[in-house]
Amino acid sequence: MSVSEKLFGKTDDTRIQILRNAVVEGLRYCTNIALLWLLTDKLLGNSYLALSTAIASLLAGLLNYALSAIWVFHKTEKKAGKSLLQFAIFTLIGAVGLAINIGITTLLTNCCGVYYLISNTIAQIVVFFFNFFMRKKIVFERGESTQPTSRQQ
Repeated sequence: MSVSEKLFGKTDDTRIQILRNAVVEGLRYCTNIALLWLLTDKLLGNSYLALSTAIASLLAGLLNYALSAIWVFHKTEKKAGKSLLQFAIFTLIGAVGLAINIGITTLLTNCCGVYYLISNTIAQIVVFFFNFFMRKKIVFERGESTQPTSRQQ
């Protein structure tokens, strides 16, 4: 498999999908931070931080979903209703991941005395893999034939 095929070609290779997902998550994070800053500092002000956070998270989540569907897993739905359901499940998995993140960060910091930034970094790594594998199995492989798929080499 050439470098261009690894970067852009359709693949069922989980290792390549994880690397692509890391790029997508990085873009999601940068988009979220940039939008949060723009909405809070330049448009709405600190009084509307909760609204800015919600809008930034939603838009970054939409980007994350689109790139995951198109580039990471190469699964796009033709029917709007199914796409909406996919997005809802994708987002729900992200919410569960957030709860796991909060739990791990709090546990490591408050019970084990780990510095909160280190606790959160550990939590982010755990949640990265949780979100990836849950989304892969539930959102993007759900409803597919149980026939084994060929892996590109």
